[in-house]
Amino acid sequence: MNLFDPPKLVKGIYIRFGENPFVLLSLFSCQAIKQNWTQQEIANVLSKAKKGNYMHLIKTLQAHIHK
Repeated sequence: MNLFDPPKLVKGIYIRFGENPFVLLSLFSCQAIKQNWTQQEIANVLSKAKKGNYMHLIKTLQAHIHK
């Protein structure tokens, strides 16, 4: 479900289920900025994550995080 080919991943984030969606989106975007992602790449992931329910948001972010 990663939007990029080859897959692009952010390192150093742990997604906690039950956390406020705004906090999760902010954590992801801040860490992606630190790892030199472009604004367009970040916007694509955030837009996709916000298009569904909470579980969709979690799954989309997890697909873009290095475990």
